[in-house]
This record gives sequence, C-alpha cells and structure tokens, in this order.
Amino acid sequence: MSLVNLTKDRGKLVSAYSGGMKRRLSLAMALLHEPEILILDEPTVGIDPVLRKTIWDALKSMTENGMTIIVTTHVMDEAEKCQELAMMRDGRLIAKGTPAELQKSAGASNIEEAFIFYGKGGQDES
Repeated sequence: MSLVNLTKDRGKLVSAYSGGMKRRLSLAMALLHEPEILILDEPTVGIDPVLRKTIWDALKSMTENGMTIIVTTHVMDEAEKCQELAMMRDGRLIAKGTPAELQKSAGASNIEEAFIFYGKGGQDES
C-alpha cells in the first residue's frame, strides 16, 4: 500500500476510492504475492508523475531481484523504461530489441520516433 501511496486510505471502502486510487490498488494487489512473472497493462497511466517514478523505480528493483515483468503499453515513455521491447502493430511483431538498439537502427532520437519508423514499414527486426 505504501508503494502505491494508499496507506492512509486502507480503512476506506474500495467503492469510495477514485478511479486513480482503484488503479493503484489493483497494482498493489498484483504485487502482494510477489509473483515470479507479472503482466501489467499500462501500469502507471493516470498516476501523478512523482508516484509514477516511485512505481517504475520499484518495478526496476523487482526485475533486478529476479522478477520477470511484462508491460503492455502504447505510452512510449513507459516503453522506454523497459529493458527489452517487442513492438507490435496490427497484431504483428514489427521490431524487437532494447530501446537504445531500436532507436539506433531506426535513426530515431526517441522510442516514439522508432515506433513510427517501424510502424510505417521500416526494417523488421524479428
């Protein structure tokens, strides 16, 4: 609860939580049993920037301690925080590699530009 900044709201009924609080609670519940593999769909969308950083730092620490975390997202700054990416468009793999590798091979200055490059038919890395 502390990771997702809900400690002071523990006694509240979930029905009284805002949408953002419910999103944070679902993340806390996913982490509760310390799974070996965790699959997250846009884990920090709608969360304030300070708490987003805290959560991403914690997720990175978890991977360093052996947890495998798979993140699905269309938010490119979230994707850029991942160790390895598999970019998909229209249900097919268009590129895979580290964010730095994908940016370099696409001649892009950021991961969003790389996605646009591959999404328009750039070199397939699969």
